[in-house]
Amino acid sequence: MRLPRRFGNNRSVLIPGQNFEGRHTVPTLFRFIAFLAILGGLIFGGMVALVTFVQPEPREIVEIVPPAKLQPR
Repeated sequence: MRLPRRFGNNRSVLIPGQNFEGRHTVPTLFRFIAFLAILGGLIFGGMVALVTFVQPEPREIVEIVPPAKLQPR
């Protein structure tokens, strides 16, 4: 396994953004932001689906108000 070298130096130094095989890796912050974007998209899609496919039933609401609350003080 050969590690990438920087500026012809004799030391084997890992270049930022590369793993030991020399392949580029995705930084953790970008993975986190991508995860949040996907999660937000799923939540938004679920809300749109609820608004589109669920129809609320209109019904009458009756609330009894005690007469003491109707009398001014």
